[in-house]
Amino acid sequence: MARSGTEGRGVLEGAFALMEVLAHGDEVGLTRLAADADLPKATAHRLLGQLVALGAVQSVSGRYRLGPRTFRLGQAWHPARALRAASARPLRELAAAGGGRTSVSLTLPEAGHALVVGSTRSEVDDVFALHPGVVLPPGSAAGLVLAASAPEAGPAQGWSRAAWSREAARAREQGMAFQYGQCVSALSCVAAPVFSDAGQVVAAVAATSLDGRQIALLGEAAVRTAAMVSANLSRLPAHAARPRREGVPAQGAAGRAAPHAVMARRH
Repeated sequence: MARSGTEGRGVLEGAFALMEVLAHGDEVGLTRLAADADLPKATAHRLLGQLVALGAVQSVSGRYRLGPRTFRLGQAWHPARALRAASARPLRELAAAGGGRTSVSLTLPEAGHALVVGSTRSEVDDVFALHPGVVLPPGSAAGLVLAASAPEAGPAQGWSRAAWSREAARAREQGMAFQYGQCVSALSCVAAPVFSDAGQVVAAVAATSLDGRQIALLGEAAVRTAAMVSANLSRLPAHAARPRREGVPAQGAAGRAAPHAVMARRH
């Protein structure tokens, strides 16, 4: 149900809520936009008028879509430049190993979520688009790999603490994590950790496929790809290769890696 306009929701929050809805569809009508953004229809109409005037949204025959100004701003979003540079070729090679039927992605921890910052395309996109900027569902293999190195974090949504702890322990021991249909019913995935020079998990490489049998065979390849990304990252200039985990200190008091649960680093 849409809120009344007096519940204190900020103008910017409302505008971004509308654009978030538009980011998940082609062209959307006012009624659905207002409902999905949890805004009164009159408020949504007023905000959309302002966004159209700014070029952030386009109006076509009474329906709305994101505009060219939003596209230009989005193109300027370049998170984790060093990690994306270090991972570009290894991700392509892992995708090729999957026969073109596997989506390969690079994921970072961001505010308690697993955020995709690099990916290749495949038939997987017809089920779940793994493009940069997407937040993975709770309990994904990549999210599990990232959480396994920070056990102080609570379990993912829909998981009990005991089950999550068991999966995290298995991921630390094996140096990879598998998920078969738990997050998105049609998809299976495997993920492996990317390490900084300090031995800290800073990202995850994941392969996702519609065929669970294929994923079972790609585990070691995913680990090798993550190791290649880690090696490439270590060769970058010090000022460039400085990724940090969200909320996890990079160094202890004596300049060593801060204590945390250690993922099995495969070579």
